[in-house]
Amino acid sequence: MSALALASGLGCTNAYLQNEGPFVFTATEVIRDDCGLLSASSVQDSWDTGELIITGDVVRMNYELLDMQLVGAFLEGGSLDEDGFMLDGSVSNAPLSAKGTQCTVDQVAVHLEATTQCATQFDGVLRVRYEPRVEQPECACQVWMRYQAVQNSQPCKLAP
Repeated sequence: MSALALASGLGCTNAYLQNEGPFVFTATEVIRDDCGLLSASSVQDSWDTGELIITGDVVRMNYELLDMQLVGAFLEGGSLDEDGFMLDGSVSNAPLSAKGTQCTVDQVAVHLEATTQCATQFDGVLRVRYEPRVEQPECACQVWMRYQAVQNSQPCKLAP
């Protein structure tokens, strides 16, 4: 019985370098911002947090933006030094602001692509798409940005 317990416990280890837990997102480059959510002065400002949960190859994130859950997986072909993963999520009937207008959109869809830089940092591209109701076409917009996500204010250390 103890051998079975030991064997089943071995399957629960994280095979990826990326830590689980809370990460703070910072926009490093605005690629597209039809919504007017990120001003040029806020590019270096913190932009939401997410709690990363890893179960085998499955990755989940409880993302602070509109209190949504993103779900995805690690990508094939990564090495132990460079794990890539992607996450997707959406929320319906979200009240928000776009282009200075109060909107209630049918759906907000989020797509996140990430590359692990070290256990406490990953970066990539984040896309947020507002899908408005028919009566609010002015609320249709997208935000694309390059970001950096860091855990416990501990970004990767650069080699000397």
